Amino acid sequence: MKNIKIDEFKNFKFLGNLHLANDEKNLFYTVSNMNLEKNSYEHRIYKMNLETKKSFMLTNGAKESSFIELFDGNLLFVSDRENKNEKEDITKFYKICPCGGEAFLDFTVPALVNDIKQISDNEFLLLANFNRQKELEKLEKELKDKEEKPKEKLYDDSKDYLVATEIPFWNNAVGFTNEDRNRLYYFNKETMELTALTDDITDVYSLELNDDFTKAVFVSNSYTGKMPLVSDVNILDISLKTFETIAKEMSFSYANFIDNKNVIAMATDMKEYGLNENNNIYLINTENKEIQKIVNDNFDMCMNNSVGSDVRLTSGKHTFVKNGFLYFTNTEVNSAYIYKIDKNGNIEKLNEKQGSIDCFDVNSKGIVYAVALKDNNLQEIYKIENLSENRISFHNDEKYTLSEVEELRFENDGIGFIGYVMKPVDFDPNKKYPGILHVHGGPKTVFGKVFHHEMQFFANNGYFVFFTNPRGSDGRGKMFADIRGKYGEIDFDDLMKFTDKVIENYPNVDENNLAIMGGSYGGFMTNWAIGHTNRFKAACSQRSIANMTTEFLLTDIGYYFIDDQISATPWSNYEKLWYHSPVRYANKVKTPTIFIHSDEDYRCWIPEGIQMFSALKYHDVPARLVMFKGENHELSRSGKPLHRIRRIKEIFDWFENYLK
Repeated sequence: MKNIKIDEFKNFKFLGNLHLANDEKNLFYTVSNMNLEKNSYEHRIYKMNLETKKSFMLTNGAKESSFIELFDGNLLFVSDRENKNEKEDITKFYKICPCGGEAFLDFTVPALVNDIKQISDNEFLLLANFNRQKELEKLEKELKDKEEKPKEKLYDDSKDYLVATEIPFWNNAVGFTNEDRNRLYYFNKETMELTALTDDITDVYSLELNDDFTKAVFVSNSYTGKMPLVSDVNILDISLKTFETIAKEMSFSYANFIDNKNVIAMATDMKEYGLNENNNIYLINTENKEIQKIVNDNFDMCMNNSVGSDVRLTSGKHTFVKNGFLYFTNTEVNSAYIYKIDKNGNIEKLNEKQGSIDCFDVNSKGIVYAVALKDNNLQEIYKIENLSENRISFHNDEKYTLSEVEELRFENDGIGFIGYVMKPVDFDPNKKYPGILHVHGGPKTVFGKVFHHEMQFFANNGYFVFFTNPRGSDGRGKMFADIRGKYGEIDFDDLMKFTDKVIENYPNVDENNLAIMGGSYGGFMTNWAIGHTNRFKAACSQRSIANMTTEFLLTDIGYYFIDDQISATPWSNYEKLWYHSPVRYANKVKTPTIFIHSDEDYRCWIPEGIQMFSALKYHDVPARLVMFKGENHELSRSGKPLHRIRRIKEIFDWFENYLK
């Protein structure tokens, strides 16, 4: 049995993009791993024979992070086997036979493709990046090149400046996105025809095809100046290359054909609980455009997987239509499960075991194959049939010394909660141990009993780790998740009551040596906690929020997220924003705190950490600010491997210094 080390994730395999072959005899999926020498991740496509349950590596280019299956059974994926690193915006598609052999370049698209759907042997629908500013600059350059007499330069065109004309003008994990749009295109690989089907101000997502590949349904929104929160559902006639809108003025997250006349869609009108409003499922008649809600109001769940973990890397299918059903994942309390629903609203839960379903596919008999986190194990593939779940892959078969996650129930304000406690590995009942309160992000996410490297590392190094899902969390309905205008109040109270309960029930936790840590919303709560209590001897605040006004004005989602969640803007109620800003209470902080931020995190931008750090240093509180270059909001989950190691080392060293 191995101990969980600070860099143990270098040995983990990350699974994703699970796809059941059209003949239902094989599974295809990606396996990713870290390469510490190159400080990067490698991705490969694997194939599993469902009769023998044997898997083998299909590609070895180390860049195959996603793929689709073509009509002829071959796999199509994006890569660059020639390593030419062209500067132009192009996407190279390679084809490989699932029987094995070498992949070869099939075609190249003169655009950066984000999604691809095959509609005939040679024809495809694409979603690709388009930027109006760049296209105008190309046109200007072409006109200048045609001029006989060059004109004197009136500006520096070396591109060392950026121009913003809309909000958001940047996006976490993407970068500067001003006037970027995900545009819908038709592409013919034989003729190389590339035709734009939507205009240059329309953003498109959730592209799906009907059974005979004559129509497509897609979700979009069109805007200039400020991105709206509502979207449209559109039907494309592929042969005519024209589309019509069949639903609008709601926030649609997914739409697909469930039969020849109806589209099934996930959406919310955000009227009752704002951004906390859970999705409903609607049936849209494509002929008369009537919309009917088909889910009972008693089904008050998020219809998504919001279970937190740091041992995922790629994604995969988790919402799709097949066999006349809409399949989706749903978070309940601390776990994500699989559901299916037909067009009449008949809903069925397909598994019962706690954990996380990360992606899945279904065969014609209703048997489910899923990449999942189960039983405190790393990701593996499971076969789910008649509610039973059997592991069929063994990519992560190393045995580790793990701390079991124990449940601890408590009450606050008459509400029942479930908390979780991990004892130190090699726990000695005669010793006292420091404890770490870990707060999840979101806040509309959950912690559960799934494998979490960071937590297991601390448990392997002599710490109690405890965590819960306070009000504001997912999995218990929209009313429980609604803390609009209450940030730092009822949620903070829940966390403190839970900490009291842990100390009461686990006498080996040294209440004089406690730490608090968290990222994103957890970073906000860490900043808030150190300004409202001195019970913590150390703290680690990551990708945090310090000032609701700057978070509103400087970040990619701030203008709508803060308005909704704090119920105020700088003009409608500045004092309320300031009241809910942790930096307001920095003069009361006594807790030594380390702040960790990434310089390309536009979700909780680096000035948030700088403000709290500067405020603590001004008041002579021990503080350390660690800023990672080239990283974004996902540092702890998908940052460069060496940065992830350094991040945990910084936290560990800080806690070791102040708690031990």
